[in-house]
Amino acid sequence: MAKKTSLELFVWILTIFIFIVNNDQTLAVNVCKKDNYHTNTMKLLKEQTIIDSFVDLSMYNELEMFPNRFESSDVILSRDGHVMYVVFDNMYNIGVICTSLGRSFNCTDELLEWPQSSLKNKKSSFEGIAYNPRSETYFVVQEAIPTDNKKIFQANVFEISINQKDSIPVRIVESCLINHDFDTQNKGFEGLEFVLHQKSKKSYLLALCEANQCNHKSTTDNNGRVVVLEKTKSTSKSTCVWQPVGTFDLPSSVHFDDYSAISIYHQPSYKLPTYVAVTSQESSQVWIGTIEEINKAPFFQFSSLEKNTVYNLPRTTEMASECQIKYCNIEGVTWRGKNQLILVSDKAKTDQDIHCIEKDQSLHYLGLPDHLTD
Repeated sequence: MAKKTSLELFVWILTIFIFIVNNDQTLAVNVCKKDNYHTNTMKLLKEQTIIDSFVDLSMYNELEMFPNRFESSDVILSRDGHVMYVVFDNMYNIGVICTSLGRSFNCTDELLEWPQSSLKNKKSSFEGIAYNPRSETYFVVQEAIPTDNKKIFQANVFEISINQKDSIPVRIVESCLINHDFDTQNKGFEGLEFVLHQKSKKSYLLALCEANQCNHKSTTDNNGRVVVLEKTKSTSKSTCVWQPVGTFDLPSSVHFDDYSAISIYHQPSYKLPTYVAVTSQESSQVWIGTIEEINKAPFFQFSSLEKNTVYNLPRTTEMASECQIKYCNIEGVTWRGKNQLILVSDKAKTDQDIHCIEKDQSLHYLGLPDHLTD
């Protein structure tokens, strides 16, 4: 009898221990139960599906032509605030979506054709878009494309001009590979930004790696990395190429499972330091920090002394105990003023939760819970 009582007591203690451990783990991952959920969660302002901009939903034939087609991968707001340009990883098109300001100037949504018609039905692998104010052109990066070596993949950057009034609205200025090797095609560069170095007057591209340490085999969750690229112009003997000049990392306090987009808050003069946003698709979060220039390679760094906050995207909160991710496929981000972000989402994957379907292939306007200052 005593042995049975001792066994029952042991089982009871073990059950309580397991309950406490599991409860602690639940609290660790359930951001809705954290004290700072309200202050660290972005507020949805409005959103729309991408298909709504390009397809008349009342026309059955148009719906048949575009089933699940708008797998948006990045977005950028024009400097005049009239339009957003959206790129897609599944097609060679540039989406033009007008803002409310743009509509007051008779702007219309439009899906622009890529100038190379042979690529019309091909997958683009576009993952980022950035604006070059010096030439008023845009850079579009392909995540990673095959090379002559079957085991090596490299990203490619198109420089394009966009003019909706032109008979050929998208024109390719140049196409240059990035001299950085990946060993897989679907874990390359996920975001792109253009930045000016004030002291040297040189311009660079910042390419955000999808995986921690730029390595899809990495098992860490706090090694987000940006590769700084400088362009080597083409000559009579060689093609143009973007050469890495160094890398710099997100603060180690940022724990993301992946990295899906980057956007710098560009002040009118393009001076640094300024705010920067980096999104994570798998974590459904946005890190807001500051970027500054330095005098030696890699020439830029994220400052750990200024703003450094991870914000949650809104969760399903019908029941706080659920707190499920519903923004599961965030792939692009751009600033809309200093305290708002515009995000775009890719198509939900077949193995994702049902909550993910509602928000996929859409455009989302979100506000920061606190106000950023100069």
